[in-house]
Amino acid sequence: MKGWFFAATLLLILLDQASKWWIQWRLIPGQSVPIVPGVLYFTLSFNSGIAFGLFPQFGGAFLWVSLAIVSAVMIYYLRLSAPTGWTTAIASLLAGGALGNVLDRVRLGHVVDFIDFRVFPVFNLADTAVTCATVLWIIKHWVLFSAETPSSERDNRADC
Repeated sequence: MKGWFFAATLLLILLDQASKWWIQWRLIPGQSVPIVPGVLYFTLSFNSGIAFGLFPQFGGAFLWVSLAIVSAVMIYYLRLSAPTGWTTAIASLLAGGALGNVLDRVRLGHVVDFIDFRVFPVFNLADTAVTCATVLWIIKHWVLFSAETPSSERDNRADC
């Protein structure tokens, strides 16, 4: 599984960086092109802050926080003796997504965003990967755990 982790992480970084390169080659900042009119647009924007453009003054600090989180995820994952498919998927999505945005911050000083549904802040493939990792983690740890754990054990854990 660990080979899949590195392959998936690298593939995600490459897809993220290629999509950002392509969008910057095709559009100028602020330009928007309908992909599915009324639903999906490609809009080139730059984000020097954290999620949703919040706290642009802390963009540099967020670079270090991202690197610390990726390092922790990788160390945790590599120490596992037999990681599951779920764990491999979650770790590779999180590491690949975070590193895709870290590369932008190091190279450009900001993150390139372009996926625009008009009802949500503009984002990119790396952001999508991190969000998917979070959703998978929730499903794995809350939904599946609840379904697999007898109610008496859940009740005992709630007391802890």
